[in-house]
Amino acid sequence: MRDINTINRKTKAAAVLIFVTILLLISNYFIGLNSKKTNENMKAIYNDRLMVSHYIFQYTNAIHQIKTHVIQSSTNDFEKQNFVSKSLENNSTIDKKYLATVLTATEKNQFKNFQNQCDAIQAANQRKDWNELIRLSGQSLQTLEILAQIQIDEGKTALTTANTLHNGNKIFAQFEIVLFIILGCLSAYLLVLKKMKVKIKIPEAPSMN
Repeated sequence: MRDINTINRKTKAAAVLIFVTILLLISNYFIGLNSKKTNENMKAIYNDRLMVSHYIFQYTNAIHQIKTHVIQSSTNDFEKQNFVSKSLENNSTIDKKYLATVLTATEKNQFKNFQNQCDAIQAANQRKDWNELIRLSGQSLQTLEILAQIQIDEGKTALTTANTLHNGNKIFAQFEIVLFIILGCLSAYLLVLKKMKVKIKIPEAPSMN
């Protein structure tokens, strides 16, 4: 009977051991999944937010230079036209890089507005309508400010998501520590049961002498 009780205890402990092991595997899976998502969010912050912010800075700098150059009275119309055309041409090379990033619907609309404004600036440049060009430059700078604010907001959202996933990993890690402690206790318990032996004394036959 004691043997049966020992076997039952071993079976229950082994079942719990298997269950804890399964929980550890599940926990490891979710930690790996969260780590992957965290890495993706961090890459998105760099590729789709920081790089885009750099492009917006380049656009803003170019438009400011165009506006300043046109306002200067010391340059003639030919120099103004040439400078504006080259600056807008340089901007168009950035367009491909900008559009290659992941953009929200709002970003796409605002960037389309900016491209239309650049086209309008080029048209005013060809007409030598400097007052109109200065006005359009101001509008395009406002559009770029909106795009820059979108980058800040989207970057904050991505960072918050990454932090949430990281905190989730910390919780899973603490959960794993508890499971490892339970695993160790169960292993020790099974080892103790294995060493326990039931000793049955067999009575000796009475001496015939």
